[in-house]
Amino acid sequence: MFSLPMLMGVGLIDLLCFYSNPSGNADHIIADTDIWWHMRNAAELVHTRHFLHTAHWTFTVASQPWMNGEWLAELPYYFAYRALGDRGLYLVTMLVTSTIVLGIYGLARIRSGSWKGAFAGALVTAVFATVSLAPRTLLFGWLSLVAELAVLWNLEKGRDYTAWLPLVFLFWVNAHGSWFIGFVLMLVYFAGGWIEGAWGDVVARRWTPAQKRKLLAVTAASFAALFVNPYGWRLVAYPLDVAYRQNLMIQSAAEWASLDFHSVRGKVVLVVFAILAVLQLVRRCRWSVQDVTFALIAVYGAVTYVRFIYLAGILLAPMLAILVSRGEGAAPVPDQGRQWVNALAMAVMLLYIGFWAPSGQQLRAGVAAEFPQKAIPYVRKLAGQGNLFNEVNWGGYLEWNVPQVNEFADTRFDVFVHRGVMSDYLGATRLADTLAVLEKYRIRYVLQAKSAPMAYLLAHSAGWTTTYDDGQAVIFERIR
Repeated sequence: MFSLPMLMGVGLIDLLCFYSNPSGNADHIIADTDIWWHMRNAAELVHTRHFLHTAHWTFTVASQPWMNGEWLAELPYYFAYRALGDRGLYLVTMLVTSTIVLGIYGLARIRSGSWKGAFAGALVTAVFATVSLAPRTLLFGWLSLVAELAVLWNLEKGRDYTAWLPLVFLFWVNAHGSWFIGFVLMLVYFAGGWIEGAWGDVVARRWTPAQKRKLLAVTAASFAALFVNPYGWRLVAYPLDVAYRQNLMIQSAAEWASLDFHSVRGKVVLVVFAILAVLQLVRRCRWSVQDVTFALIAVYGAVTYVRFIYLAGILLAPMLAILVSRGEGAAPVPDQGRQWVNALAMAVMLLYIGFWAPSGQQLRAGVAAEFPQKAIPYVRKLAGQGNLFNEVNWGGYLEWNVPQVNEFADTRFDVFVHRGVMSDYLGATRLADTLAVLEKYRIRYVLQAKSAPMAYLLAHSAGWTTTYDDGQAVIFERIR
């Protein structure tokens, strides 16, 4: 059953990662801005055996209250890096991503009864997955979503595994804030069974009284499980903080931007949506009210925020599988046994993966192309010499590689937004009030990409001099 998704889930994802990075290959797959401070957090937890409750690593928010709500998802990356270095990060990323696609294949197969339809659905997930093809804690959130959907969609087949949902949410809340999406989807799914009726191609079937009691108990247990975390109710409320108190972060981060239909990714998403609409018009499949609601959430999420393209791929894959495999009233297309074909395909794919998987040297080169690796020895000498203003996307990399230097900011946007630091950072880097911000924080050194507007300004300012320049990164020092 799983030979084809293994072929696609591991092999195709490995292939797609070559085209999902600016360099056009997989070397840059671990060059993620967040992973470095995530590993610094994990190292602190492992070494001290205490959860972080205050912000560290930067002088601007030192000792301010902060929650490390993704601590559980950080640990696999940290231990993999300790064991295998850069290749460890790559392997965890590919393993989790491939498992997600494999899970979607299985769910689409359950829903459609056809390996062809399931392959088409999982292919969409694989393509949409490239939006987050990096060592990110969010991947464990999407993995949890697949586990949740496995429980919900098996319920339609008369198999009740809902007792597992509290455990799913127990893991999820400690791994990533996307648990909130999963909880909403669970409520939507359960609520759909409180009504009954038919509206064109949309139908609703009411739960039995026994099912209602069970689902209410599961909902209550799942909600209670959310509070089993190191930060209690504050972590449960955190998604609301993101939605209502972190507007500056949402406006500034590229992954929170709306989908650009002029981009290649935007066009691909539009084509997939169009295919779904056309197939529905032609095949006229009947859908449960839960399916329709999930589809609306998927489309809205993908169009509104780029990072939720992945969510759309997961939610829409089974619907595409059903549309591809059958029309209204038609029986699922049965599988045909082709064991020798599957075995040959797997052998070919294993050879392909072994040949194309980037080496540790290639991965390090990809990281060096995105982060100021050559500047690290010089930055290390600045420890204790004065405050450092850094490019925010390099903050985590500095924290991991030069822990003795406390810089200005990193990509943990929440604490910096709440303390006004992010507003000052944007004012400085966008040249709105650069010199005033540097004076406010008593900055002695500035580390920026050489091509950054701020670097050009300081290179032509009388009060600053260039002390380091490697063509990628440049460091300025205040001279008066």
